[in-house]
Amino acid sequence: MHLLMASYVQSGQPEEAENVLKNLRTTGVVLDTLPYSSVIDVYLRKGDFKAGIEKLTEMKESGIEADHRIWTCFIRAASLSEGENEAIILLNALQGAGFDLPNRLLKEKSESLVSEVDPCLEGLEPAEDNAAFNLVNALVDLLWAFELRATASWVFQLAIKSIYRHDIFRKLSAGSALDGLTLWLDHMQVSAFLYNLLDAYRKSDASLQGYPESPKSVVLITGTAEYHMVSLDSTLKACLWEMGFSFLPGKTRHGVLVAKAHSLRMWLKDSPFCLDLELKDAPNLPKLNPMKLIEECFIRRGLVPTFKEITEKLEIVSPKKFSRLALLPDYQRSKTIEAYIEGRKEKLEKIKKIVDPKRLKKIRMTKKLKRRKYLREASIPNAIGNYRTFKPIGAERAT
Repeated sequence: MHLLMASYVQSGQPEEAENVLKNLRTTGVVLDTLPYSSVIDVYLRKGDFKAGIEKLTEMKESGIEADHRIWTCFIRAASLSEGENEAIILLNALQGAGFDLPNRLLKEKSESLVSEVDPCLEGLEPAEDNAAFNLVNALVDLLWAFELRATASWVFQLAIKSIYRHDIFRKLSAGSALDGLTLWLDHMQVSAFLYNLLDAYRKSDASLQGYPESPKSVVLITGTAEYHMVSLDSTLKACLWEMGFSFLPGKTRHGVLVAKAHSLRMWLKDSPFCLDLELKDAPNLPKLNPMKLIEECFIRRGLVPTFKEITEKLEIVSPKKFSRLALLPDYQRSKTIEAYIEGRKEKLEKIKKIVDPKRLKKIRMTKKLKRRKYLREASIPNAIGNYRTFKPIGAERAT
């Protein structure tokens, strides 16, 4: 029955999921938070917060106490809500169910509250369903969305000590990944400065010549999976490309972003986006959620119209072109996109006039074959002993 309910949740059918819950009640099955959390989750995903809160009340009246499953559902929904008011309504409902930590983190913004997260996570570590992992992801998403970035960073670093493993990055939620990415870029900026300093000393001091060189490329493994309707790969690409740095998708493997180490160092040094990578808390909560989920991508609300225009009109676009278009004013961006589309059409028309498309592949193959060098064995005159060498076929004809 739970698998049936899970399928209704994935397909976004709250009524059918609730019917399964009613059938479970009538059969006399002893219920816990699992079926209730599934029904609540599908209502909250659909944006029906009233129905989700009613289900929470119904669950409490049945004598079932809210646990980590219910907490995670409500916190995640609050992080994706349209604004402050909706988020506070959801967190107040959660506070009424006995879990007030998210509400206090959002309203009080006290460093001492972060220390309360640690024992909470420790208590959830033995629980099933990756309880602590899912809860900390939801908390960081919420804090990141409402611009409490320093608090999000503290929670994230608490989780690193006990919850997150060293190879967990590709399984993080969008907010946690953006937090981790910013901390990593800040660390890389310091490393780049030290590398440049050491490089200057190495050139002037022969004793440092043997110091190991830095890597030639940097790889981010984002994976291809989605975490609760959010693609980590798309989210990080949009964030990095908007900032003007082109981490390119891997050529031989999906879910991998690759960049040249030297280009990364130069970007961290010169880009205006990297002048201040320190994570800070906003003085006041924003009325509108600054982040928005669109096409499995968790991005800045201000980037949404630009993202839609670029992806709808151009479909596939290179990182540099995306960055260049994203930074243009609206009127100029539209003209640039139109000019690019027209240029692409003209280029295709020109190719069609030059050659029949059916023969184009054959001509390209012929040119490729002509460029190859075919070698054969040749003797060296006046050589002592037996020697063999090779020279291109046709070299004699040319001479």
